[in-house]
Amino acid sequence: MALRIMTDASPPLSYDLPMVCRTRGDQDLAELARANGLSETAAEAVAAIDAVMHKVRRSIQRRDFGRQMLERMGSDLDIAHLDAIGAIAHNPVGNDQPAEEVTVGLIAERLGIDPSRASRVSADIVERGYARRVASQTDARRICLELTPRGLRFVEAVRVSKWDLLSHALGKWDEKDLVTFAALLERFSNWTTDNDAISTSVEAAKRILAEPE
Repeated sequence: MALRIMTDASPPLSYDLPMVCRTRGDQDLAELARANGLSETAAEAVAAIDAVMHKVRRSIQRRDFGRQMLERMGSDLDIAHLDAIGAIAHNPVGNDQPAEEVTVGLIAERLGIDPSRASRVSADIVERGYARRVASQTDARRICLELTPRGLRFVEAVRVSKWDLLSHALGKWDEKDLVTFAALLERFSNWTTDNDAISTSVEAAKRILAEPE
């Protein structure tokens, strides 16, 4: 069922949410949405979106995709190694600047982990042949890391696997649904940067916290 985008000229549409979305969200959230002026169906949709986001967030936190890829590829690496290799590979070159030299400290910064842990994981991927230590081009006393041909092949294999999985899943969608989803997802991604909405939400939270016990 293709989703139509409402415009000022569009006639009102009535959706049967269970027909297009099987997820039932938190009813307290739905009630809050109704209290803020949303219709019954729209409120249920907001609650469903929240539930789906929670499901996706749990999957990302568990690193489901990465673990499945490593297992199916028969790799001798774990998630920590995958992250470190990705931190080295993610080194874009600017228009007027060379690629940043990757050190253990930079890996720790990119992954948000302790430098000592980054050092151990980096040593592991060097020992396994996915990366190698090289001298800095600007300071011979500093040791940097770069991917070996094996590491580059591994990064490409993971990327291809990701693209194949995504294209296989979305390839089953109706074209109009896919285009609409892309547009709405981009639009939705801006919700955390809506300063007015954030300010309103913060004020509401403050009022709740200020209520007498």
